[in-house]
Order: sequence, then structure tokens, then C-alpha cells
Amino acid sequence: MLDLKGGGSTPTYQADLHWYLRKIEDVILLTLDHYGIEGNRDEINTGVWVGENKIAAVGISSSRWITTHGFALNVDPDMSGFDASIILPCGIEGRGVTSMAEVLRAKNNTNDNKNQRIPSIAEVAEVVTKTMEQVFNVTLQ
Repeated sequence: MLDLKGGGSTPTYQADLHWYLRKIEDVILLTLDHYGIEGNRDEINTGVWVGENKIAAVGISSSRWITTHGFALNVDPDMSGFDASIILPCGIEGRGVTSMAEVLRAKNNTNDNKNQRIPSIAEVAEVVTKTMEQVFNVTLQ
């Protein structure tokens, strides 16, 4: 939860949900970069993508500029439920869903980064926490 009205010790915040959304995407992009994964934004759809596949969904809300909700970063989930013949991931035709584990396993199958370990959710959460502190200039409690 963040108070986007700023003031006090957070003068760089903006009462702007688009700004907040982009900052959340920054956190995800920097987290992926920590693991050598190149993520990107889509001009039309929110979230973070690796190529044409969504790796993180973002859902935000606020009341009186106090934020709630956040994002879901696919670390190493069971991806079988994301088969487009069963469901249409995020309601976006022609796009898929991926995870950090899938991307890292694919990298391990090339000559680049052989044997790069798949991080645990706890390890990724620690990187996300540090990255959020950096991006939002806060100390999380």
C-alpha cells in the first residue's frame, strides 16, 4: 500500500494511477533483469511481457490515492492451465503466457547461461522487495 498523494517523506509520488502502473512494471522489469530475463512493456496491454508472452499481470486499485492490489509475476507455476485451447489467457488472442522458469530453462538449452538455476518464490520475493524499495524510494515493513 502506498499513499500516492505524496507529501512528507514521499514528494516524488504522483496522484496518477498510470504513473503508479508504470512504476509497478518498472519493479517487475528490474526484477527480471536481475535474473538475466529481458522483459518489455506492451503499448496496448498492461503487464510485463517476454517476447509475445505475458510473464506478469498487473492489477491496481486505489481509494483516496491509497493503493491496493499489485501484480502477479509467474515464477514457476504449473503452466498447463494456460493452454489457449482451454482458456484465453488475459483475454488476449494470439498471445501466450510464460514464467521465469520457462524462460530460464529455454536459456539453459542454448549455449548461453548453461545451468542457470530456477529461483524460488522466496528468492524472487526478496529481489522484488529490494527493487520496490529502490523504485518507490521507501523502506518496506
